Parts: sequence; C-alpha cells; structure tokens
Amino acid sequence: VYSIPDKLYYIQNFLDYPTYKKLHYDVFKSKDIHLNSASDSWKKELLIGFKKSPERSDLTPEYIPLKKLSILLNTNPFHKINQKIEKFVLHSMRDNSGINWHGDNNHKYGITYYINRRWNLKFGGEFLFTDEKSNGFIPLVGNSLVIIKAPFNHKVTPVMNPLVPRKTIQIFLPQDSK
Repeated sequence: VYSIPDKLYYIQNFLDYPTYKKLHYDVFKSKDIHLNSASDSWKKELLIGFKKSPERSDLTPEYIPLKKLSILLNTNPFHKINQKIEKFVLHSMRDNSGINWHGDNNHKYGITYYINRRWNLKFGGEFLFTDEKSNGFIPLVGNSLVIIKAPFNHKVTPVMNPLVPRKTIQIFLPQDSK
C-alpha cells in the first residue's frame, strides 16, 4: 500500500484469510495467552505521558500461523527480510496506553503485524512515523504489516477505546542475524 524504500513498507492482506481468521480468534479468545505489563521490559521514556502500560506475551514460533508469517516475511515481493525469525511478541494496548517516539535502534528490523479485524479511527492507536524527508501515519487495519528498517522514528498514539484492545504481533530482528 505504501513504502519509503529501504525504510518502511506497509503491506495489507498479508496472510491468507483462513490463517488470519485463526490467528485473530486465538489471540482474542485464547485462555492460554497470559499478558504481562510491558513496563517491566520497556525503557521508561517509551511510556512517559501514557496513563497505562501496554501488555505483552511471548508467543511460540512453532504456532502454524506464525510459521506462515515468517515464511511470507522472507519471501514477500515487496521487501524480503531474509532472516530467521525466532521470537514473536503479542502486544495489547488498552485505553490510555501507547508508546512514545523511538527508532528501534538496537535492531535491524522492527515489524508490526496488525490483528484487529475492525478498528475505528476514533479509537486512536495510529502508527506515526517521521524522518528527515517524510512523515505520516498508518491506520490500524487487520491482517496488515509494517516493516521498518531501523533506525526509523515512530510511535503509537494513545488508544482511546476502553472496550477493544489494539493487538499486534511484534518481531524484532537483530542487526547481526543472517
């Protein structure tokens, strides 16, 4: 849908629909996913100004939809990652949570996969980005993906809907992986 070559790639309809539907159902309905506060693992400056901290949970890379996600990241025609993906993290942002400006500087890539099927712009949670030549935002659209080649400054605006959390899968790839 949108790209800044060698910096940012936004791709919609990333997974086939049955895989996306299963992933969505499992993330929103599973009693096996236990979320913990991100404030324990994130730098404090990322949470300044937000009333609540996002929550997170590591996901098993053996889960079939995540295996498909990994394969597609390495073979997609827009920007191939060409790295083994070993860690997937579910992030859940409820009302009054978000993340401040940062660049994922310790990583080669920061990748966000959007899970929410329905999202209203009034709910907040937009992905903002900026660099010396461009700035903008990416709306929250289910089954879409943002690939950022670090460093690239971005943030998530506060979520403004107390009923539906903003759910994403984060993938961070180290600079020295092949």
